Parts: sequence; C-alpha cells; structure tokens
Amino acid sequence: MKFEQTQAYKVWLCTYRASLPKEIYIILVYKDYNTGLRALTFSSTEGIGHGNNSGYGALNLAICLGANPIYLLGYDMNHRNGRSHWHKGHPLKQKEKTVQNFIKFFDQAAPKIAAKKIKVINLNPKSGLNCFPKKNPEDVL
Repeated sequence: MKFEQTQAYKVWLCTYRASLPKEIYIILVYKDYNTGLRALTFSSTEGIGHGNNSGYGALNLAICLGANPIYLLGYDMNHRNGRSHWHKGHPLKQKEKTVQNFIKFFDQAAPKIAAKKIKVINLNPKSGLNCFPKKNPEDVL
C-alpha cells in the first residue's frame, strides 16, 4: 500500500485512546474531544485542536510547527448535489450543516491566527472557506 511505503511522517491526531504502530507519531487532542473541537493551540505540548475535520487539525499542526506562511490546498468546504467530498471513498457522507460547522471553527480561529501574524492563504478560489485570503495555486507555486 502506498501509505505504508511513504517516506513522509505518519501522524495521527488522537481524539481517543488508540494503539498504533510505533512509526506513527501520535499527537494528542487539546484536553478532550469537546474542548479540542474549538481549540486552536500554538504549541503541541498540550495537544492541538481538531475542529471536527482533518483540515483544521492539519492547520493547527502547521501552526505548532512554526509554518508561516501556510497554504491551504484542498479546503473546498462546499456541499454540492449531496456531495461533501471531492473524492470517492469517504465512509460517511457529511450533511450540509456539518460542513457549515467546519467553516465556523475556521472562522473562530482566523482572528487568533492573524493576531499572531501567521499568514494563511487558501489556494482554492472557489472554496466555501472565506476567512483567509484566496489565491490561485499557480500564483504561489
């Protein structure tokens, strides 16, 4: 499998107790699942926020690792024709309300990120996530 053969770091945001292989880095959620839902941390010492979606957790991890600027790629945040994911294979279909809640967590985090002078750019001009400036990928790559 491609995932098993990758040379990239394998990271798991653990929102519950789990036993994982030793090559997977476990990052804890901030305090507990419900607190971590709305959390945004600037150090992973106490864990990171998850915003109920992997994109939020990835953004929070990038912040904790000191990335600046941060470019968001694949943050569509749209719910069209009953589809919440651009790809096949996601086990659960998200409701439109769920996707809107994802956006709310980003909206709450954006001013905190800006206050730390961390620049976040969304590389999807058609994204439903509007709390960060948008650019075309071609403009930055």
